[in-house]
Amino acid sequence: MKKWKIFFMAAAVAAIAGTGTANYTLAADTSDATVQTEEETASVEKKMVVTAKSNQADHDIPVSSTIITAEDIVSSNAASIKDVLIEQAGINPSVNSSSVYGRQNISIRGSATGHVLILVDGKKVSGSDAQIGHSDFEYNWVPMDAIERIEVIKGPMSSIYGSQAIGGVVNIITKKSSKKFYGDVDVSYGDSSDDGGDEFKLGLSVGGRIADRLSLFASAEHSDRDPSRDENDSTETKIEGKEINNGLAKIQFDIDETQYIEASYGQGNEDRLEVDNVLYYDIDRKNYSVGYNKEFNSVTLDFDAYVTDSDTHYTTTSSTGGYTHNMTDSVIRGEVDIAAFKNQYIVTGAEFKNQDYEKAYDKDAGSDKNFADDMDNTSIFLQDEINITEAFIITLGTRYDYHEKFNGEWSPKIGALYKLGEHHRIRVNYGEGFMAPTVTQNSSSYVATAMRGITISGNDDLQPETSKSVELGYEFFTDTMEFKAAVYKTDVNNLIDTEYLPGSSSEKIYTNVDSVTIQGFECELSQDITQDYNIRIGYHYLDTEDDSTGKDLENRPRHTVNVRLNATLPWDIHATVGANYTGEQIDDEEECDDFILFNAQISKTFYDSITLRLGVDNISDEDLDDMPYDIAGRMIYAGMNFKF
Repeated sequence: MKKWKIFFMAAAVAAIAGTGTANYTLAADTSDATVQTEEETASVEKKMVVTAKSNQADHDIPVSSTIITAEDIVSSNAASIKDVLIEQAGINPSVNSSSVYGRQNISIRGSATGHVLILVDGKKVSGSDAQIGHSDFEYNWVPMDAIERIEVIKGPMSSIYGSQAIGGVVNIITKKSSKKFYGDVDVSYGDSSDDGGDEFKLGLSVGGRIADRLSLFASAEHSDRDPSRDENDSTETKIEGKEINNGLAKIQFDIDETQYIEASYGQGNEDRLEVDNVLYYDIDRKNYSVGYNKEFNSVTLDFDAYVTDSDTHYTTTSSTGGYTHNMTDSVIRGEVDIAAFKNQYIVTGAEFKNQDYEKAYDKDAGSDKNFADDMDNTSIFLQDEINITEAFIITLGTRYDYHEKFNGEWSPKIGALYKLGEHHRIRVNYGEGFMAPTVTQNSSSYVATAMRGITISGNDDLQPETSKSVELGYEFFTDTMEFKAAVYKTDVNNLIDTEYLPGSSSEKIYTNVDSVTIQGFECELSQDITQDYNIRIGYHYLDTEDDSTGKDLENRPRHTVNVRLNATLPWDIHATVGANYTGEQIDDEEECDDFILFNAQISKTFYDSITLRLGVDNISDEDLDDMPYDIAGRMIYAGMNFKF
């Protein structure tokens, strides 16, 4: 078993290197014979990564980026953005402290799960993974059917986005309205091999002009997954159940051709269920925003204000009853994009953020366990993209965050890209990032009781976690293939942990203690084998070390491989077959076995509007015995999408 897994991994890496080299020769021999239409060329040139705030096409930015399309989400049968993210090179499943009932989080290039910043249309969502232990509550803020694409920047982006962007940034770009009214309905049902675990999903999206200068986009979803029982103890939960209801509405009023006002409102509810459908987490989310955008000849102004609010209620039979985590982030920000100077593109902005947190117990309301506090953060940032020559681009950026607790933090970044001809790129960048302490960690008035009666106190004197990262990358692309490779190293300092107070065995306090070193290599290939067949392969090697102990960091697999074959078969049937390999990793100082998950899907479109699909996830019904998290068993599903 183990030998064929290793062979699979080695073959995938060899395929990346071999295919990339072969296609370099092929591209050199046939470039004159390949003719791209003006429309195709324009489409390539307009492929921008808005998260990077660059004026360049995606091939010409100095950072490592990945774009996940709506088609990728459908073909992966993703129930949340996490499901499709872990199929990308450099992103692997991990856990937040530890896993509860199969919960998984994402890690980008070995980062802590709390070091990944999640955005929706460029706006930060409440960082529950950093604030709430075992949380994986950040991945269902919008209906899946509302997502146009997901942009991922790998590496520190605190120079633009501030706290939390140490490992990278995930930006969920939602669909927009168009001049022509459109809509779609998507429904699917899955049958699980587990005792429980069946899924049902229903989504609806509409958009278009509803008046001469007024447009609307709205989306809603309902998804339901039954809890599954542990095969060794039917009274225990293997994978928690989820019942999710999400809605999103966006409206835009065009004042004229150069300026518009937009507003959005999103609301959702998510229940987490134990076996026998016992409710133990009830999560309510809201987010709303209003913004104004104005374009001049060479200057663009963008102003907005938004609020994200989440209430996470935990139900328990303890003497104090359940409790609620309420997190509210209120943000006002402005941005100016300047293209008035020759060979330069400047982006500058400012932001004010108030972060409010409250923990309230259901019973004994007067208890000193209840806690409430808030923190303010004011920031400014500047990024200058300079075309030194037509082939050489430098990007300089920095952001200053003033925090009422630890004063200020600078986050500089410098990147460079050199074009080696039409199809080759070399990029290098250096960046610094930081992670501010949470409200509870950074408040001496916070006291919580953990396991075995140990109390944990906040600390007014905490400093932010900081990082320094360097990366060297190479990219080669043609009309039919794309190859990327990068090596990187990140040093993270001042990691926040708890330590016993002097002379005490029952009292702990948050403090800055540890530092870690993370380094690795990743490569990915997308190749059109023929007009009807495309293969995508990604490989990630990760080496981590706790500088104080010399040991590997936990829940970071050393090797991961992702392979996906997309094919158009006779009768215009589309097929996708995928395999995801996760290598050995350490959990609770024990080595966990590697494993592979296989999945497949076929789909067929009728009358240009109805698409039927049939698929299987976890084809081999893999079951993990000694991993930090459980996974769902084999899932056979069918779905239909109707566009109008």
